[in-house]
Amino acid sequence: MSNPSAEEIGLKVGFEVHQQLATGRKLFCSCPIIKTEEFPFIVRRRLRPTQSELGHIDPAAIFEFLKGKSNVYKWNPESSCLVELDEEPPHLPNEEAIDSAILIALTLSSEVMDEIHVMRKVVIDGSNTSGFQRTAIIALGGYLEFQGRKIGVQAVTLEEDAARIVGEDEKARYFALDRLGVPLVEISLEPVTASPAEIEEIALSLGRTLRSTRKVARGLGTIRQDLNISVSGGNVVEVKGVQKLELISKVVEYEMKRQHGLILIANKIRERGIEEIETSWSDIPSKYAELLPEKIRKMLLGELSLVCIIARGLAGVLGYEPYPNIRLGKELAEVARANSIGGIVHSDEFEKLGINKEFESELRKFLDAKDIDALVLFACSQERKGDLIEALTSRLKFALNGVPPETRGPTHDGETRYMRPRPGAERMYPETDIPEIVITKERIERISKQIPRSWEEIVNYISDRYKIRKDTSLKLYDEGKVELFSEIAENTNLPGPYIASVLLDVSSWAIREGADESRLTDWLFKETLGFLKEGKIPKEAVQEIILKVGKGEANSPKEAIEKFGFRLLSEEEIVKLVESVVTRKHDIIAKKGEGAFSALMGEIMRETRGKADGEKVAKLLKKKIREIIRG
Repeated sequence: MSNPSAEEIGLKVGFEVHQQLATGRKLFCSCPIIKTEEFPFIVRRRLRPTQSELGHIDPAAIFEFLKGKSNVYKWNPESSCLVELDEEPPHLPNEEAIDSAILIALTLSSEVMDEIHVMRKVVIDGSNTSGFQRTAIIALGGYLEFQGRKIGVQAVTLEEDAARIVGEDEKARYFALDRLGVPLVEISLEPVTASPAEIEEIALSLGRTLRSTRKVARGLGTIRQDLNISVSGGNVVEVKGVQKLELISKVVEYEMKRQHGLILIANKIRERGIEEIETSWSDIPSKYAELLPEKIRKMLLGELSLVCIIARGLAGVLGYEPYPNIRLGKELAEVARANSIGGIVHSDEFEKLGINKEFESELRKFLDAKDIDALVLFACSQERKGDLIEALTSRLKFALNGVPPETRGPTHDGETRYMRPRPGAERMYPETDIPEIVITKERIERISKQIPRSWEEIVNYISDRYKIRKDTSLKLYDEGKVELFSEIAENTNLPGPYIASVLLDVSSWAIREGADESRLTDWLFKETLGFLKEGKIPKEAVQEIILKVGKGEANSPKEAIEKFGFRLLSEEEIVKLVESVVTRKHDIIAKKGEGAFSALMGEIMRETRGKADGEKVAKLLKKKIREIIRG
């Protein structure tokens, strides 16, 4: 089937952009924001779902609890305290973070709340030691300007970031607490209908708008996008934690096909006259398992028992592909994986997997299953069998309804994978340890004076003032290097295009050559280009100095210059070198005249190894060549 357009299938995509704020400390304590890999202490917890004030238990919380895993938290007292461990009540919120969130809200023309009330949002995937996340609505409404249209803002929220997961095994998840509690602003945009590429552009525009406030953190992991995606006739699917901007269009494209494909699969089931999907299950005796190919037997069994679910009337449906790689069988496999089942095998793929007709025939006789029935095999322990049968049969039965409401995660190549059911609406309740925060008119007026120019205005200003291409100016903006660029340009009077090339191209080249990105600091570029401006090094030495410091072979530009000899040759040394080359190549000059310049210039620059100013060498060389030609 050809790819559907967004309009044809009624695609709607809503954004929830989570951006860390550039504050010095965490949201509900005084701990500094420091990322570390040293964790001298650990604690182990097992979180359990509880009823809300209305007596409801969140389905996502139940799902995570049934996995039976404990949570191991690694922490360092330099970046975490008893608040992160949920052993001490939260402190009053970070006022700087509140101001930053208000500024972002005002930049988006949102209506700031008169009072801020902190709430608790149930989270039981282990990413918060308390089992909930503290969050507060800062503002409602507003809009994002995008290509002449206004994308509505639903809410601006301030919340604490989650702990970062650092590992997982069969018994536990492992988290680091250095990120837990970092102030995070969440922007929720109203759903829009647009192509996947346009959706990505909207996300990019929102990110640029946030950066224009100069109140958000930079770097990998500081921004994450959640996408709420739906098509006509389907439920909303939340794709959580898309960190790379370039993945957004791929994720939306994949979900368009997946969700529309599930609706087409539902239609195919209805065409068979099925109004309700009937299922049953049975334990499979070991004598049948022995008929399976060895590789399938090893994948499924191990020390576990074999179980088969029968889906009446669904033969041929589990392997049906309305779009490439979109199958109900794949959906079942994802549910199995999320429930810690090693794998499943269904009857639509028996032949492809080398499972012979004898096995299928014997199995159908034992189960009293007809040829039109689909069979789903999996292996599990007796303790978990009931939960796993429930999970798989529920997903099979929902196939008649098309797209289930669920939470999914992105893969590295832009597909999505099932994570858990969508959380219910009952998971939010008041935080009793923090009083309400009154937002005065005076505070709003003070912050309003900080509303920045739009990112388009900033990009155009940089391009015009420093005579650089607009796409270069935009790249500087996107990489968070506008301020650094402007400071260097004002302090050195070096050409704008050259400075931009060093900050963008030389930086990327150094990383490809093995430089540690964390060592490529603003200070390194300012110092190196400062030495160039003072005439202490040639242009040719700039990238080598940055590479040496970036790789840790020198601790500073000054040390690199002294250690590796990145100094300019004196006038006298340059004259001697030029005269030496001209003397050796006298016959070439006699033969080619001024046409010998390029070859001789290349040889001289190779011999100087970046220690001579190219313009000075060229000027002197041309003079010597003319002298020889004149005789």
